[in-house]
Amino acid sequence: MTSHDKEAVFSNHGMNPDWDIATLNPSRLCQRSAEKKKMQEYLQIIITGAIGLLSTIIAAFASARWAVRQAFQQRWWERKEAAYTEIVEALHDLLRYSSICAKQSLSGNEEHTKEKEFGDRYSEAYWKIQKMTDIGAFVISADAAAILKKLRDKPQLKWDENPPWDIYEADCDYYREALEGIRQCAKKDLKI
Repeated sequence: MTSHDKEAVFSNHGMNPDWDIATLNPSRLCQRSAEKKKMQEYLQIIITGAIGLLSTIIAAFASARWAVRQAFQQRWWERKEAAYTEIVEALHDLLRYSSICAKQSLSGNEEHTKEKEFGDRYSEAYWKIQKMTDIGAFVISADAAAILKKLRDKPQLKWDENPPWDIYEADCDYYREALEGIRQCAKKDLKI
């Protein structure tokens, strides 16, 4: 064996090349080779396990974050849906009361059988619309808030210059237009 061969054998097995070849035990060389293979196998198992653990942690974190985001979005959607429902119901009550008053003024009839009930609902609906106009685009869309602001800023006919049915009919037209606009905004905003 040449000195170059000796160095190759020793360096491959982590041994000192100054040792004599006679001191090398072939079974010891095989044992070191087997230990090296075992170490590589253990290392591969550890790396595979670490990758699996890391993947599991990342997947759990991502799915938890997604679930929280979904729950938040669902809750926000429910708040928007409740706000739009409240606005639509309030506009319907305003429209209904104005319509009854317009018909009553035109026909000259006495009080409608449910005028007191509708009057109370009108008053409540009026203040709901005022509140939702003030809240504005916090819960509802900017377009819906603009419709409510336009309704609040509508021109008012004067009672001493116009007959009551004209005033009630004008209010009906404004409420009807706002109701239709809010419905469209709700469909768009709630994606239904």
